[in-house]
Amino acid sequence: MTRSASLRTRADFLAADGVLLVVRDAPTHAPPVHGQPAAVAADATESVEVLLAVWDDGTVVALHGHVDLGTGLRTALTQIVAEELDVAMDRVEIVMGDTARAPNQGATIASASIQVHAAPLRAAAAQARAWLVERAAAMPDAAPVPMTVTDGAVEAGDELVAYAALLRGRRVVLHLALETPVKPVADHRVVGRSMPRVDIPAKASGGRVFVHDVRLPDMLHGRVVRPPYAGADHGDFVGRTLESVDESSIADIPGIRAVVVIRDFVGVVAEREEHAELAAARLRVTWRPWPSLPATDDIATALGANPSTARRLVDEGDVDGRRTAAAVQMDRTYLWPYQLHASIGPSCAVAHWQADGPHRRTVWAGTQNPHVL
Repeated sequence: MTRSASLRTRADFLAADGVLLVVRDAPTHAPPVHGQPAAVAADATESVEVLLAVWDDGTVVALHGHVDLGTGLRTALTQIVAEELDVAMDRVEIVMGDTARAPNQGATIASASIQVHAAPLRAAAAQARAWLVERAAAMPDAAPVPMTVTDGAVEAGDELVAYAALLRGRRVVLHLALETPVKPVADHRVVGRSMPRVDIPAKASGGRVFVHDVRLPDMLHGRVVRPPYAGADHGDFVGRTLESVDESSIADIPGIRAVVVIRDFVGVVAEREEHAELAAARLRVTWRPWPSLPATDDIATALGANPSTARRLVDEGDVDGRRTAAAVQMDRTYLWPYQLHASIGPSCAVAHWQADGPHRRTVWAGTQNPHVL
């Protein structure tokens, strides 16, 4: 059982003992950026955000708002924290994308996870290390010599004081100071080195639980009946084309709990997954006429007919003159067909509603933007 398993919310972290926490005030909502995913403001009622927790058993829990999509982000963040704290990587646990615990850092996109959003975590680890070293130096029998840290213990001459001993019986909360000095690159022993991916063993052994594997007591299963314009996400016809749903067409299928209709959304809910699949396939749905999508038999023409705005990046030299003077002219046309930025398997989400308790609604989903979701 991991250290974070019993810490379901950031309030649990803030109420714990035997820990050094590095927190920050929830950042203000950034203005929308054209072409970037939507962002949501942090919830002021949830208090400060927790970035790092160093515990009195020598373990570390670091929290990051992004998710690892298979790019090795969890390993990279583990390296960063282990480096700045001078602890072994196997003592660092990373909590990612959990909206009840991790900070709101927007979408997992491009290089932002390391380039932008790893900086607060790195500073938090450096700040925690600095506090621990200062605490060791303030001990009555501390030797007046420069102090170094090796694997979670402060060395002062012949003295060796573990982080755990410095935190026992204490609860320390530090507010993030982004200007905290971090390690010079020349001193790095973990960052910049090739390290085994921390996520690979569980994937290779089948130990990793994916969303599709989540099972809950009395769980129901749902399937969506797609409209005829699946793939078209704008236009006046969206949400207006459903004419009727004949629920009697699936009356013979056992365990049907509901047919859900919201504008053009049609879904079925059943007690068993195979019955939900069967019901979605057999449900008789009538759609009104709708404007067809442009034909894509000639993909080059279809793409060229789309509205576009020229964006000139470079304009220098006499390109046409050089082409005319060239001994061999090579004319080429490159076509990039429609591509879908999507998962390689079926999408899935699981929602759990509870009447009471700290987590009345929990959702597991494959997403790059958990706080917005």
